[in-house]
Amino acid sequence: MSKEYIYFLTALLLCVCVVLLIYIQRKFKQMKAIKREEELQKKRVAERYKEQRAYLIESIGVIAKAYGSDERLSCTEACMRLSTLLSALSPTLLDKPELSVIREVHRKTEHIPVKDKWKALSKQERWGFSKEMAKVESEHETDVIAAAAYLTTYDFDLIVH
Repeated sequence: MSKEYIYFLTALLLCVCVVLLIYIQRKFKQMKAIKREEELQKKRVAERYKEQRAYLIESIGVIAKAYGSDERLSCTEACMRLSTLLSALSPTLLDKPELSVIREVHRKTEHIPVKDKWKALSKQERWGFSKEMAKVESEHETDVIAAAAYLTTYDFDLIVH
């Protein structure tokens, strides 16, 4: 082999090495950018989770405090709202003996239409459902008041995230 051929192959090998080095460097930068984006996304998700959790806890507290002191908030409505919020926060909370009445009242009344569907009912249908709600509320009112009081003092930080 001639020297010129060896120089040519050496130069070609150096060019290939430079191209591979540039390729590896770009891939490394891409991987770094992807990793940074993933970390940023994780931070966003964690922040959103904290905000959602704080909103749920605040809403539970507001409803629990309002029940009993605000005549506009019925036992049935309080239980419907609290059951939904507690389920979203931590479904196991409704298994606690102090709070199980909320789930029970919600189960007994969840078939009753709300909002626009309630307004669309005839007076007779509304009267029938109102009578049914009054019966359920009279059976469980003291337990729901106790559950609401329990929630106003409950330390939600005890729930494992």
